[in-house]
Amino acid sequence: MGAHSTWSASGFEQKMLCPGSHVLQAGLPNTSSKYAAEGTAAHQVLTWSLQQSRPAAAYVGQTINVEGFDIEVDDDMAEYVQTCIDYVHDAAGEGVILVDQRVNYSTYLDVPESAAWGTADVIIIRDDEIIVVDFKYGRGVEVSAESNPQMSLYALGALQAYQGLVGDFKRVRMVISQPRIKSTPSEYDLTVDELEYWAHFAARGAVDKCNNAKVAPEVDGWVEVFLQPGEKQCRFCRAKATCPALAEKVERTVGADFEDIEVTQTRITLFKEDAESIKPSLIASHLAAVDMIEDWCKAVRAEAERRLLAGKDVPGWKIVQGKRGNRAWSKPADVEALLKSMRLKEAEMYDFKLISPTTAEKLHKTEVIGPRQWAKIQEFISQKDGSPHVAPESDSRPALEIRPVADDFDLVA
Repeated sequence: MGAHSTWSASGFEQKMLCPGSHVLQAGLPNTSSKYAAEGTAAHQVLTWSLQQSRPAAAYVGQTINVEGFDIEVDDDMAEYVQTCIDYVHDAAGEGVILVDQRVNYSTYLDVPESAAWGTADVIIIRDDEIIVVDFKYGRGVEVSAESNPQMSLYALGALQAYQGLVGDFKRVRMVISQPRIKSTPSEYDLTVDELEYWAHFAARGAVDKCNNAKVAPEVDGWVEVFLQPGEKQCRFCRAKATCPALAEKVERTVGADFEDIEVTQTRITLFKEDAESIKPSLIASHLAAVDMIEDWCKAVRAEAERRLLAGKDVPGWKIVQGKRGNRAWSKPADVEALLKSMRLKEAEMYDFKLISPTTAEKLHKTEVIGPRQWAKIQEFISQKDGSPHVAPESDSRPALEIRPVADDFDLVA
C-alpha cells in the first residue's frame, strides 16, 4: 500500500458532503498543532496498553515526541485512555482483539487497492459480530457513531479482511469512545447487508462525484455543482480560507451588503434593541451557520498571517509586534538567592496556596493519601454545574427545563 490513501476513512465524509473539496486542497500543506499531537500520543498509549496488556497508568511520566511536540503522559491522559481500554475488554469478552489494524476497503469502493485503506484503532471479532472501536481524544466536537462514514469504512475493511476466513459475520457494531466529552461511548449497530448497501450506493456514489470534480475548477458551474459548504465538511478543510463557495455562503448569511458599515451597524442596533421582533426561525437559521462562519473568519485570518509571515503581500495589511507577554524572572535561582540576601521572610518571597481537588486525587492514586483519608476529603469537594450552553437538537445532552420569565411574576390584569 502507498504512503497516502486517496480515499482515507477519516476524510471520506468531507468528500461525500463536498465532492470538490479534495480538488481545492490538493497541494496545500497539512498543519499540526499541540492538540493534535496530544491525540496522537494518547492513541500511542492505547496501543501500548492493549498490545502489552498493561494499564494506561503504567506509561505516566513517559514523553512521546509527535511532529516536534514533546507530549508527557500524565494522570489525566492515562485515565481517559483507560476508559477506552475498559470498554474494549468488556465488549470483547472471549473474542479476539486486534489493535492498530491496517484495513483495506477498495473492493467495496471499486477503486485500486492502493487507494483505499485506513487504520482502525481496535477491531474485535466475536461470534458472528465485528466490533470496530475508534478512540478520539479531542474535547471540542462530539462525534456520533451513527451512520458515520469513517467507521463504516473501517467496518467494511474488517469485512473485506475477515469475512469467510475467520467467521460468517452477520452484524457490525461501530463504537466511538470520546471520554473527554462523555463517559459512555457512542454505539451504532447494523447488519452486514445494511452496511454493504451503504457501500454500493452512498459510498460508491460519492467516489463517482469526486472523480467527476477533477475537471478544471474554471469550468462554468463547477463551484455550484461540486462545492457544498457546511459545518461538518468545512471544519477541517484546508482550503476554507480561499473557498469561493464558502465565502459566498458567509456573505449570503451575513448579508450581501455587509460591506456597508452603516447598514451593518443599523442591523446590529435593531437586533439589540428589538430582538424579540426577529422570527425564531431566522434566529435558528443564523445560529446554524455561526460555527461555520467563525471557522471561516479564523481560517482567513490564519491564511493572511501565513502569507505575510512568508513575505507575501496582502494589500492593506501588515504584520506588527503583538502584545508583550507577562513579566517573568530570567534567572529564578539567582533571584531567589538575591531575595534571601535581602533577609525577606518566606511568606514575602513565596506564594503559597492550598492544593486543588485534582492534585489531591493524584496524591490518592499514588497512595500518598490513603483510602480512608480520601473518603474524608471527598466530603469537601464540590463542583459547579456548567453554564447553560446553546447546542443543536442532535446533541446527546438533555435539554434544560427553562421557565419563561413571565412565570416568575404575578400578572396584573
